[in-house]
Amino acid sequence: MFDAGLTADSLRGCLAGLSPVDLKGMALLRECHPAGQFFPPVSAVPRAAIVEAVTEIVAYTERCRRALEQLMTLTPVPLTAFSIVEYGL
Repeated sequence: MFDAGLTADSLRGCLAGLSPVDLKGMALLRECHPAGQFFPPVSAVPRAAIVEAVTEIVAYTERCRRALEQLMTLTPVPLTAFSIVEYGL
């Protein structure tokens, strides 16, 4: 594997700098939650909007699954700069 110069701190900074994903399905749930309903009434949201939101969530879930598969194949990197006090028995 190549050395990209990526340290634990730079990886943490990179991940912390990512903005949250705003999915349309989550926005629909937020819009209907103040009314005390978990799912929006069928008449309140157009079918096309629901289809689009569900399609987006399914695609996002698939991208996350593929990213997880790629992360699972990475070889472990020993972190020698950290001391874990809990295992100091």
